Amino acid sequence: MGEDLKVAIACQGGGSHAAFAAGVLMELLSAPAQPFTLKAISGTSGGAICAALAWTGLLAGGPEQAVWRLASFWERLKAKDPASFLINAVSIGTARLPWTLEVSPYLVPAPAEDVMRVWLADELQLDKLRAPTADDPGLLIGTTEVLSGRRAVITGPKLSYDALIASAAVPFLYKAIEVEGRWMWDGLFCVNPPVNEMLDYDIDELWVVQINPQATESVPRSTTDIVDRRNELSGNLALAQELHFAHVINQLIDANGTLRKPGKPGAPPRDYRKVTIRVLDAGLVSTKGTSFDYASKLDRNPAFIADLIDRGQKAAGGFFQPRTLWPPAEGLEAVGPPALTAATLRLD
Repeated sequence: MGEDLKVAIACQGGGSHAAFAAGVLMELLSAPAQPFTLKAISGTSGGAICAALAWTGLLAGGPEQAVWRLASFWERLKAKDPASFLINAVSIGTARLPWTLEVSPYLVPAPAEDVMRVWLADELQLDKLRAPTADDPGLLIGTTEVLSGRRAVITGPKLSYDALIASAAVPFLYKAIEVEGRWMWDGLFCVNPPVNEMLDYDIDELWVVQINPQATESVPRSTTDIVDRRNELSGNLALAQELHFAHVINQLIDANGTLRKPGKPGAPPRDYRKVTIRVLDAGLVSTKGTSFDYASKLDRNPAFIADLIDRGQKAAGGFFQPRTLWPPAEGLEAVGPPALTAATLRLD
């Protein structure tokens, strides 16, 4: 990575669909279309896992190690032996039934947490990770505090297996996860992914990998379609709000020349920088022969995971193209979701 462009990357969550974000990061860290310096990386749920894999890899050995860790984790996640392939097929089939079968994980054992903890321990090896320095990129993990409903952002020095599992703790698949005395759920409810804190870094551009599609072509009617649409809207609401905040900061700088942010206790105030925002839409919309429904976010089929990673690798160069600018300039093709380019529909 070069010194020309200072960038922060935010990775949205989406279960298995986050393999797309892994592909984007693998491409950017190994063969970027243009040189850049990574100043910070954030993520929620599956995006948080991708961000943590990349961040720990950079600390452990640089871009090559980061790419290796991303590839290794998603290879491990694939259902390849007969038993795991059968479990995967049953899980996907159950999720696509015309009714829901949600049972509290406090009543029925939920093995997801234990399995994920083993995978993360093997791939991240946090006990061997050196302490980050001021020269290392920052890491931000998004979660939701269950009791207060507040967004919670966990930084690199506080990274733990509990924090990552909490960020991906989808209700009914996981119990609430305790992190430093607070009970956490999946961050998709209120911070998907962390963006506001990215503005605290010395960056030129903010790159967002958006996994959940914002728009749909028809009103969902089946149970599975309704669940799918509910999940998409939940996952994008927080992102739209945080992008709006970043955009307003840019507008205030344009209007006033500068904008001062109060410093943290004991630190002097500083000026915000105007930041170019880019949103890369994964385009994971179901088409004939390809399903990206809610159930597919649980899919560990090797071919499905490989396809998502490949899509991410091919799409990564979009961050160096005008079409990902957000909000789109007049005359540019608006590839960003409507609710992100124009968040409010007025019916006066």
